Amino acid sequence: METDRQAHWLHPLTAVNYARAAVQVGLWKSEESLITQYFKPEAHLLELGCGGGRVGLGLWQRGYQYLTITDFSPVMIEMTRGVFQQMAPNHRARIEIANACSLQYANESFDGVIFAFNGLMCLRGREDREKALPEIYRVLKKEGFFIFTANDREKGENTREWAVEPIPPKGEKGDRWHETDSTPVFMHSSTEYETLAELKTAGFKTLQSKLRSELVSENAVVKNFAGETRFYVAQKI
Repeated sequence: METDRQAHWLHPLTAVNYARAAVQVGLWKSEESLITQYFKPEAHLLELGCGGGRVGLGLWQRGYQYLTITDFSPVMIEMTRGVFQQMAPNHRARIEIANACSLQYANESFDGVIFAFNGLMCLRGREDREKALPEIYRVLKKEGFFIFTANDREKGENTREWAVEPIPPKGEKGDRWHETDSTPVFMHSSTEYETLAELKTAGFKTLQSKLRSELVSENAVVKNFAGETRFYVAQKI
């Protein structure tokens, strides 16, 4: 049984896989539809859990210039910098280490925050989410938007399996280790009700909560890269 819930994101092969996705998968249509709906090109945006730079690169390529692209993992940041050097050598994005549970940025620094591809649910558990959500709220400007995704264990692709999945020791319903091409990864799969409650506790107003398939029809590349997930759009009030 794996015990280090951060180890997967520190593994070089994981970083290589995510860097490959930055080039081969790119920004999902669902991500782009919400980003362009809520963020103007001149918005100052913070990305958390950037992985190999997939979302950040997609944003830059679509004209978003005021980007702070972060991950807690040094190997992920190194890989993201390499991707940008190759694909966007004249970029002006800030690419740096940051811990979502303890952000180094001043209050109300950003117009928007993005935590893509279930990143919030890949933190070490509820305690980390309860630290990260208030931090995200703090660094957002008033009426700023927070966009993220989370696996929905009630309406996702593995609903039947989740119905009989045991609660792990020292965990909660929805916690699970998943096998990957590199190392096992810890992830929490929530229900819509649970995540809406966590957002409310942190002070957010939820504007949207839709499954990806309810937003757009993605291509096969995206579907192979990531299964069904739920998008949340929350606002600082």
